[in-house]
Amino acid sequence: MPPLSFTDEEMDSLTTLASPLPPGARSDFLQLVASKLSGYPPQGRGAGLVYRLAVEVQRDFLRGGLIAVGVGAKSGKYGRAQSLRQGRRR
Repeated sequence: MPPLSFTDEEMDSLTTLASPLPPGARSDFLQLVASKLSGYPPQGRGAGLVYRLAVEVQRDFLRGGLIAVGVGAKSGKYGRAQSLRQGRRR
């Protein structure tokens, strides 16, 4: 699959929609958006389609279905994910 290129408007939308996600989940968010976009012909893609697909992916992440993908490993010194994992083991 060839790499996708985005216009400034598309990148602004993607950056804005990724910002409420944990930093570790943002790469996965962008990968999922790119994966969904690969199903559309390049000439049919535009800022509206990119935005709609990104909103769908963001919604899934924020609902918790996918957010754990990027949270676990490097949640930081005061990360909630680490304390939650430790609590489940007990």
